[in-house]
Amino acid sequence: MTTDSSPEPNRPPSRGLDRPDLRALPGGEQLCLPYEYEVSPGVPAEPPVPMLLHLVGGTPEPRFDPRLPDPGRWTAKIARAVAEVAIGARPPGQLTSHVDRGVLAVLARRGQAVARHPSSRMQRGVARLRAVRAVRVCPVTDGVVECSAVLVGGERAQAIALRLEAVDGRWLATAVQLG
Repeated sequence: MTTDSSPEPNRPPSRGLDRPDLRALPGGEQLCLPYEYEVSPGVPAEPPVPMLLHLVGGTPEPRFDPRLPDPGRWTAKIARAVAEVAIGARPPGQLTSHVDRGVLAVLARRGQAVARHPSSRMQRGVARLRAVRAVRVCPVTDGVVECSAVLVGGERAQAIALRLEAVDGRWLATAVQLG
């Protein structure tokens, strides 16, 4: 029987450094490294927290009126309707109870401009926005959510951001941004 003094095949040979054998610790525990260290002498790696910093989180989830529809499903419906008004495919009067008047006026002007543009004349009758691909809802406070939706169809996708506020038991889009 021959004895081989070479190191284990999966373990690199030691270079004279005294390292603790972690497998020899009771219970197979791993040694902890100190968390506090410095980037350079006198400069801590973790900066101090500013006194005026307001940390977000730890607050209770915003509550919504139970009579309101689910904001995610509502966003999917209203986002497509808003996009159709913005391209001139839907009359803006259909959204008067769901979109703020000022926002709806801007969308209506945009829809008229798109409908008058020569490039849109060739696409009459073609559904350019077919489906809502994704919706994301971020509660802001009680009765207010900010949402985004991605609409696909035609040659490209379109993103829409909405701010929905609870007014008289319904969602009202008070801000709309088209991407």
